[in-house]
Amino acid sequence: MKYIVCNSETAVLNRMYDEFEKNLEDGAVICLPENIINTQFTNRMIDDNKIGKYRYKHVIMLGQREFADIDIEEKFGLYRYARYELFKKLDVETKNIYYPQTLNSNDCEEDLNTYKEVLSDNPIDVAVVFLGSDGGILDYRFADEVNKNLHIVEFSDEEKSQLQNAGMEIDGNKLISIGYENLMAARNLFVVVLGSDKRKYIEELFENEDSDKKTILSILNDHKNLFIFTDKEASYKSEEEVNRLIKQRQKRLEIKEREEKLQNEEKKKDR
Repeated sequence: MKYIVCNSETAVLNRMYDEFEKNLEDGAVICLPENIINTQFTNRMIDDNKIGKYRYKHVIMLGQREFADIDIEEKFGLYRYARYELFKKLDVETKNIYYPQTLNSNDCEEDLNTYKEVLSDNPIDVAVVFLGSDGGILDYRFADEVNKNLHIVEFSDEEKSQLQNAGMEIDGNKLISIGYENLMAARNLFVVVLGSDKRKYIEELFENEDSDKKTILSILNDHKNLFIFTDKEASYKSEEEVNRLIKQRQKRLEIKEREEKLQNEEKKKDR
């Protein structure tokens, strides 16, 4: 795990881009959230593509979420928003863009399985997620069997009205979302944490490691190539202090693993 503290939101997005570009090559699989679009991060993607520094023609883009009960080619949802605001500007080939889709959320097992196969066939190189003001990631704060893998999420009528007012062509109040295990399968996972209202969740991540009720964030904390990017308002300690905590945590885990290994060897001898 790497914990990186920056002075501002713009600095966070620039620093994250510096790590992101290390993974750009033909065939790379990228999984971005819709709220990264039209930020400094995607502005740099577009600018670097224009000057020829990076090409996205053969990069694969996987969507994290899409509204259910719509034809994503016909109706303006998250896929078309990303396509018009980002993918077209990067010259990503349409055949390399994948988003979940179901026309009937009440009978969607086959559709979900289709996208699960897409996720399985295209291991993610970089996935980016944002920590919400409620401590949630991908619409949830706590982990359960439902949000482990690709699933259907319901949202309120109020949220539906807000989305419709923002231009989303939706009739229902459901969307399809990837799960935390899909994020854990990514080769690199970037978590963005912005604002003082998130600080308590970062503190909780390091102070309450042994809590029985697992949050999505605490599960993602076990990812082997996790990067947490925070601004100063969200970071409850300095980058140096947190990295010391991370090293201490790693040592405890190594000791625990050695002890468990010794116990298993002793059990084998007793047999």
